[in-house]
Amino acid sequence: MAQLNKKQGSIVAHCPGCRGGRSTFEWQIAGREIGVVTDTTSDNPWQTTCKRDFRLFRCAGCGMGAYGVILYKNYDDYPGSYNHLVKFYPESKQRLDIPKDTPQGITTEFREAEECFDNNCFRAAAGLFRSVLDKTMRANGYKTNQERNLYRQIEAAADDGIITQARKRRAHDEIRVLGNDVLHDDWQRISEEDVEACRHYCQRILEDFYDDREPVLKLLEEAGRVEKSSQEEEK
Repeated sequence: MAQLNKKQGSIVAHCPGCRGGRSTFEWQIAGREIGVVTDTTSDNPWQTTCKRDFRLFRCAGCGMGAYGVILYKNYDDYPGSYNHLVKFYPESKQRLDIPKDTPQGITTEFREAEECFDNNCFRAAAGLFRSVLDKTMRANGYKTNQERNLYRQIEAAADDGIITQARKRRAHDEIRVLGNDVLHDDWQRISEEDVEACRHYCQRILEDFYDDREPVLKLLEEAGRVEKSSQEEEK
């Protein structure tokens, strides 16, 4: 969540241009304001008339522009005193950690889904997170004649002991079903909270398969999902 530096007037937030990295957004360059429109409002925490700035910012890391609304006491110049950040845009969600052994294509698709999520493209994000789950199953030997659909692949991964029964339920309810709704049903709005849960459990699935890879490979070999020689081919 974006935070206002109350003394300096800068804002610290996760920057989409820095791939979700936390960065400082500055409100002036070489001592000059980037841009601001100021009015007054009584709609504030102090229940009295105060200044309201609609202010432009710039990321100190990548140079990406941003927009913030800040309230502060009427008799002060910005950043003023008793200041309060009302709104800041755009702000990226903090990137979730992905195991280093995750295949690059799956990692890239997960990050693309996060970018959609950052930009409030929730349906696109849900579809991509479902795709990440599907590709993860396929990469680990679960795309067979008997397990053509994602439902059966998730069930088989739980039967093999790769994921827990609790994780299986989450994979169905939070990722597969939500993604199916987006891809196959009539258009309907989905909530940010639903996609956040989808993202969270998709990351957990990647951790189940790739965080401690060697024991997982042994289970996959015992289940006949991968050949023993594939351990070296993956690296």
